[in-house]
Order: sequence, then C-alpha cells, then structure tokens
Amino acid sequence: MNVSEIGMILSILPLVFLTARLVFAAIADYVGWSRIYLYVNWPSTVGSVMIYYFANSTPIFLAGKIAEGLRESSYWAVIRTSIYNLAPSTAGKQATKNNAIIWIATAAGGGIAGFTITYLGFSLSLTVLALISTAIGIPALMLRKNRVYPKNMKLKEVLAPIDPRGRTRLFWVASISLMFASLTVYPLTTLLLPVYMSQQLSYDYMAIGIVFLLFNALSAIGTYFSLKRPLGIQRALVLSTISILACAFLVFSNVAFLIGILALALVRGYGIGFFEYSIIKVMNNPENVCVDIGLIHVPQRIAEFVSTLSAGFIVQAFGFGPVFLFLGICFAPYALIALYVINRKK
Repeated sequence: MNVSEIGMILSILPLVFLTARLVFAAIADYVGWSRIYLYVNWPSTVGSVMIYYFANSTPIFLAGKIAEGLRESSYWAVIRTSIYNLAPSTAGKQATKNNAIIWIATAAGGGIAGFTITYLGFSLSLTVLALISTAIGIPALMLRKNRVYPKNMKLKEVLAPIDPRGRTRLFWVASISLMFASLTVYPLTTLLLPVYMSQQLSYDYMAIGIVFLLFNALSAIGTYFSLKRPLGIQRALVLSTISILACAFLVFSNVAFLIGILALALVRGYGIGFFEYSIIKVMNNPENVCVDIGLIHVPQRIAEFVSTLSAGFIVQAFGFGPVFLFLGICFAPYALIALYVINRKK
C-alpha cells in the first residue's frame, strides 16, 4: 500500500474514537468510571490483538482498527476523571505524569515489538501481546467500585449530557488548543514518521522500533523534568521555536532526522502540561466530567481524521517536507492558546 492508502485506513481510528468515547463517557458518568475499565477497556484490548493476529486482508485489519478505537476511547473516556477523583488536590500534576507513564510503557512496547517482529515474526509477537493484554484484567478488577445509580433511566437520558450546548466560551477555546496540540503529534507518529522511515530512509522494523522507543522515552523524561518548572510564556515560545526547527530538520539527512526526532520528543514532553492544565481549567460540572472531557476533544478528533486522511495525498503531491513543517508550526497556537486558557480567571 502507498502512503495515501495507509492514511485512508488509519483515519478511521479517530472517528471510532470520537463516537465511542462520548458514548462511554456518558455511560461512565451514569454507572461510574471503574466499570468502563473492567467491562469495555479490558475486553476490547484483548479483542483488538486477536483480530490483528488473524488479519489477512484489509477489511479484517480495518476491524482491528475499530476494536483498537474502542480500546483507546474507553480508556481515555475515564482516565482523567479517575485521576481527578483519586487525586483531586494534585490533579494537574498527576494527569501530566500519567502521560509520562504511558510513554514509558509505549517506549518499552515499541522496542520489544521491533525486536520480536524482526527475530520472531508477527505471529509470535502478537501472541506475547495477547498474553500481556489479558493481564490488564488484574488492575481493572482492583479498580472496581460499586456505585448506586438509578436503574430506570432510559438510554436517551443517559446520553443527554453529550449535547454540546451550554458549555462556556473558554471551554471551546481550550478545545481549539487541544486540536492544534494533536496536529503536532498524531499525524506524525501514526502515519508520516513510520512511512518516512520505511520508504525514504529504508529503516527496518527493528530500527523503527528503536526510534519510537527513544521518542517516547525522551517524551517521558521531558514530562518529569517539566513538572519542576511553572508553565509560562517563555516555555511556550522556546518550545514553539524548537518544534518548527525540528520538523524542518527531518528531511535533510539521516543524522538531521534523528536530531529532529529527539528534539520533538522533548518538545512533546515539556509541552504536555499545557494540554492537561487547560482541560482542568474548564472542568466546572462535577456530574458530567467524563462527558465534558469527551466533548472538549471533539475538534481534536475531527482534525486527526482530516489530517491523517489528507496527509498521504499531500505527501504524494508535494513531498514530506511541507507537511512536516506545517505540523511543527501547529505547536505555537497550541501552547499560546492553552496558556491563555490557563491564566484566565474562572
């Protein structure tokens, strides 16, 4: 498949994510967030791996992407709410840390996947992943909490909070910030960087795995160091400049590509605080936190769909350079708008 065909397939994930996340969020606000971990996230995690194991055609692979979308959407529908609930006094810091934990796990997974696929093949790699996915049930059971909720509510009433009306102007300003944040990372890591490394730099699976291992590990390290300093205009401007230069560097040479990737990883880590603290700033309704968090991500998911779908065609027409540069520029409006939201009085 060429880059445009890959982009068309991968673009389905944000749409599944968007729809499923809002539904799961509404249900979580109704029955409690812990049930989503146990009854949705765990089964869909195992299911997506099993579908990929047996995938031998594009439609089956697409089914795997849909199952993956359910897995991701069920997790993100409730993770921030659970953090806000379990650590209310340090919610921003803990939500930011959570990203670092995810990136450390992703770094390890990327390295292991690159190694096992190279030396053991896809089938055995997916078998190992299926076993690991099954173990997710242990923390899911530990998080289970009983919650009393009205039994006679209809589905229409459960889903009613998804109505976007009634949110503040600042809420939607923060939403636009998250949209730009996603454009700085999602098309790159999901489509463009893997294709570029494979087709333009001739990297094998092992090399690509190592690059993503370093990318996610440095993102996590940057996140932990960022917690020691306050968010401010200086950080926003410095990171914006580095983001633009790093993306411009990607297409010059092998060495320039690696330097650019490592720089982008640090930008991602040092900049994630803008993302999390801007979300917390506009969460004002304790009864519908899951839904509000889902709604604030709607423009982001639409942007991910459009960018992933169109990026392949743009690359085929104009090359990787202009696309990389545009995505690098997107960090500036993300950070500056987020800083505006964070500094506003409620």
